[in-house]
Amino acid sequence: MQVSRATPLPQRSGAALNYETDSKTDFGSIAVAICVAAYTAIMLAYLAQHDLGLTATQTRHLSMIAALFLALPIALDLLRTGPGKAR
Repeated sequence: MQVSRATPLPQRSGAALNYETDSKTDFGSIAVAICVAAYTAIMLAYLAQHDLGLTATQTRHLSMIAALFLALPIALDLLRTGPGKAR
């Protein structure tokens, strides 16, 4: 029985990762993340209005409350550590 071996991935030219160039988020990644979030919001709004029977006002209020509870820990962490001391 012949065993197939996976070819190794090509290595980067430098052995060490450069923090300044490798940790930056490019514009394409940000655009994809925004589009995925928008599509998810549209689908959740459709689900809330058509399947659960909520009105647009109820959906808007619930989404604002959910955004507050999701953003609050992030804001508190930022205020606790300060802008120049990211983990």
